[in-house]
Amino acid sequence: MSDDSRQETERGDETQRRVALEFVFIAVIGLFVLGGFIAALTYDFVSARAPIVIMVPLLLLIAMQFNKTRRQAQHHLVLHELRHAVRGENKEFNSVARFIGFMALLLLLIYVAGHYVGILLFMFVLMHRISREHPVLALMVSVGVAALIYVLFEHGFNIELYRGYIFRLLSRYDLF
Repeated sequence: MSDDSRQETERGDETQRRVALEFVFIAVIGLFVLGGFIAALTYDFVSARAPIVIMVPLLLLIAMQFNKTRRQAQHHLVLHELRHAVRGENKEFNSVARFIGFMALLLLLIYVAGHYVGILLFMFVLMHRISREHPVLALMVSVGVAALIYVLFEHGFNIELYRGYIFRLLSRYDLF
Protein backbone atom coordinates (compact mmCIF):
# COMPACT_ATOMS: atom_id res chain seq x y z
CA MET A 1 0.00 0.00 0.00
CA SER A 2 1.46 3.35 -1.00
CA ASP A 3 1.86 6.27 1.40
CA ASP A 4 -0.86 8.25 -0.41
CA SER A 5 -3.45 5.49 -0.15
CA ARG A 6 -2.52 4.86 3.51
CA GLN A 7 -2.91 8.58 4.32
CA GLU A 8 -6.24 8.67 2.49
CA THR A 9 -7.43 5.62 4.46
CA GLU A 10 -6.35 7.27 7.72
CA ARG A 11 -8.19 10.49 6.78
CA GLY A 12 -11.30 8.45 6.00
CA ASP A 13 -11.05 6.66 9.34
CA GLU A 14 -10.59 9.99 11.14
CA THR A 15 -13.63 11.41 9.34
CA GLN A 16 -15.71 8.40 10.35
CA ARG A 17 -14.55 8.78 13.96
CA ARG A 18 -15.67 12.40 13.97
CA VAL A 19 -19.00 11.49 12.37
CA ALA A 20 -19.55 8.79 14.98
CA LEU A 21 -18.86 11.21 17.85
CA GLU A 22 -21.04 13.86 16.21
CA PHE A 23 -23.85 11.32 16.00
CA VAL A 24 -23.62 10.60 19.73
CA PHE A 25 -23.28 14.30 20.62
CA ILE A 26 -26.36 15.25 18.59
CA ALA A 27 -28.33 12.45 20.22
CA VAL A 28 -27.39 13.67 23.72
CA ILE A 29 -28.14 17.32 22.90
CA GLY A 30 -31.45 16.26 21.34
CA LEU A 31 -32.46 14.40 24.49
CA PHE A 32 -31.68 17.41 26.68
CA VAL A 33 -33.64 19.79 24.44
CA LEU A 34 -36.54 17.33 24.24
CA GLY A 35 -36.57 17.12 28.05
CA GLY A 36 -36.62 20.91 28.28
CA PHE A 37 -39.43 21.06 25.74
CA ILE A 38 -41.51 18.54 27.68
CA ALA A 39 -40.86 20.49 30.89
CA ALA A 40 -41.93 23.73 29.15
CA LEU A 41 -45.26 22.12 28.26
CA THR A 42 -46.07 21.92 31.98
CA TYR A 43 -45.73 25.72 32.43
CA ASP A 44 -48.60 28.17 32.23
CA PHE A 45 -49.17 29.17 28.62
CA VAL A 46 -47.81 32.67 29.16
CA SER A 47 -44.57 31.30 30.59
CA ALA A 48 -44.29 28.47 28.06
CA ARG A 49 -44.46 30.62 24.92
CA ALA A 50 -40.79 31.58 24.79
CA PRO A 51 -39.36 28.09 25.41
CA ILE A 52 -41.77 26.54 22.92
CA VAL A 53 -41.03 29.15 20.24
CA ILE A 54 -37.31 28.56 20.72
CA MET A 55 -37.35 24.78 21.14
CA VAL A 56 -39.64 23.74 18.28
CA PRO A 57 -37.28 25.04 15.55
CA LEU A 58 -34.29 23.81 17.57
CA LEU A 59 -35.77 20.31 17.79
CA LEU A 60 -36.44 20.35 14.04
CA LEU A 61 -32.85 21.40 13.30
CA ILE A 62 -31.48 18.74 15.67
CA ALA A 63 -33.66 16.08 14.03
CA MET A 64 -32.49 17.10 10.54
CA GLN A 65 -28.81 17.07 11.60
CA PHE A 66 -29.30 13.76 13.41
CA ASN A 67 -30.79 12.20 10.28
CA LYS A 68 -28.00 13.58 8.07
CA THR A 69 -25.31 12.32 10.45
CA ARG A 70 -27.04 8.96 10.84
CA ARG A 71 -26.85 8.43 7.08
CA GLN A 72 -23.13 9.30 7.06
CA ALA A 73 -22.12 7.25 10.09
CA GLN A 74 -20.96 3.68 9.85
CA HIS A 75 -22.87 2.10 12.72
CA HIS A 76 -20.14 -0.29 13.81
CA LEU A 77 -17.80 2.69 14.21
CA VAL A 78 -20.30 4.53 16.40
CA LEU A 79 -20.16 1.77 19.01
CA HIS A 80 -16.39 1.41 18.61
CA GLU A 81 -15.82 5.15 19.11
CA LEU A 82 -18.24 5.21 22.01
CA ARG A 83 -16.23 2.51 23.77
CA HIS A 84 -13.01 4.50 23.24
CA ALA A 85 -14.65 7.69 24.48
CA VAL A 86 -16.02 6.04 27.63
CA ARG A 87 -12.57 4.63 28.41
CA GLY A 88 -11.09 8.14 28.08
CA GLU A 89 -8.99 7.26 25.03
CA ASN A 90 -10.35 10.04 22.81
CA LYS A 91 -8.84 13.49 23.48
CA GLU A 92 -11.55 15.40 21.61
CA PHE A 93 -14.30 13.64 23.53
CA ASN A 94 -12.44 14.23 26.79
CA SER A 95 -12.34 17.99 26.15
CA VAL A 96 -16.05 18.05 25.27
CA ALA A 97 -16.88 15.97 28.36
CA ARG A 98 -14.80 18.33 30.51
CA PHE A 99 -16.69 21.32 29.06
CA ILE A 100 -20.05 19.64 29.74
CA GLY A 101 -18.87 18.90 33.27
CA PHE A 102 -17.99 22.56 33.80
CA MET A 103 -21.43 23.60 32.55
CA ALA A 104 -23.09 21.11 34.91
CA LEU A 105 -21.00 22.56 37.74
CA LEU A 106 -22.16 26.06 36.79
CA LEU A 107 -25.80 24.93 36.85
CA LEU A 108 -25.28 23.35 40.26
CA LEU A 109 -23.62 26.52 41.56
CA ILE A 110 -26.49 28.65 40.26
CA TYR A 111 -29.05 26.33 41.83
CA VAL A 112 -27.35 26.35 45.22
CA ALA A 113 -25.88 29.87 45.44
CA GLY A 114 -27.79 31.85 42.80
CA HIS A 115 -26.79 33.48 39.54
CA TYR A 116 -24.49 36.15 40.89
CA VAL A 117 -22.50 34.02 43.32
CA GLY A 118 -22.46 31.09 40.88
CA ILE A 119 -21.14 33.18 38.01
CA LEU A 120 -18.57 34.87 40.24
CA LEU A 121 -17.22 31.59 41.63
CA PHE A 122 -17.33 29.84 38.28
CA MET A 123 -15.45 32.61 36.49
CA PHE A 124 -12.87 32.80 39.24
CA VAL A 125 -12.20 29.06 39.13
CA LEU A 126 -12.00 29.04 35.33
CA MET A 127 -9.68 32.02 35.18
CA HIS A 128 -7.45 31.14 38.11
CA ARG A 129 -7.32 27.34 38.00
CA ILE A 130 -7.86 26.52 34.33
CA SER A 131 -6.37 29.59 32.59
CA ARG A 132 -3.70 30.13 35.25
CA GLU A 133 -4.41 33.84 35.61
CA HIS A 134 -3.19 35.76 38.64
CA PRO A 135 -5.73 35.45 41.48
CA VAL A 136 -6.14 39.22 41.85
CA LEU A 137 -6.92 39.60 38.13
CA ALA A 138 -9.29 36.62 38.21
CA LEU A 139 -11.09 38.06 41.25
CA MET A 140 -11.33 41.56 39.74
CA VAL A 141 -12.77 40.29 36.45
CA SER A 142 -15.16 37.89 38.20
CA VAL A 143 -16.49 40.55 40.57
CA GLY A 144 -16.70 43.08 37.73
CA VAL A 145 -18.69 40.75 35.47
CA ALA A 146 -21.03 39.68 38.28
CA ALA A 147 -21.60 43.36 39.20
CA LEU A 148 -22.22 44.25 35.55
CA ILE A 149 -24.75 41.42 35.21
CA TYR A 150 -26.44 42.56 38.44
CA VAL A 151 -26.74 46.17 37.30
CA LEU A 152 -27.82 45.20 33.81
CA PHE A 153 -30.52 42.74 34.86
CA GLU A 154 -31.74 44.15 38.18
CA HIS A 155 -31.71 47.83 37.26
CA GLY A 156 -31.50 47.94 33.46
CA PHE A 157 -34.02 45.24 32.54
CA ASN A 158 -35.81 45.10 35.92
CA ILE A 159 -35.42 41.29 35.95
CA GLU A 160 -34.65 39.52 39.21
CA LEU A 161 -32.35 36.56 38.59
CA TYR A 162 -32.58 33.41 40.68
CA ARG A 163 -31.09 33.98 44.13
CA GLY A 164 -30.31 30.36 44.95
CA TYR A 165 -31.37 27.63 47.31
CA ILE A 166 -29.29 29.00 50.19
CA PHE A 167 -30.95 32.41 49.89
CA ARG A 168 -34.36 30.76 49.87
CA LEU A 169 -33.48 28.79 53.02
CA LEU A 170 -32.19 31.88 54.81
CA SER A 171 -35.27 33.88 53.76
CA ARG A 172 -37.52 31.11 55.10
CA TYR A 173 -39.25 30.47 51.79
CA ASP A 174 -41.59 27.50 51.71
CA LEU A 175 -39.44 25.10 49.70
CA PHE A 176 -41.74 22.10 49.51
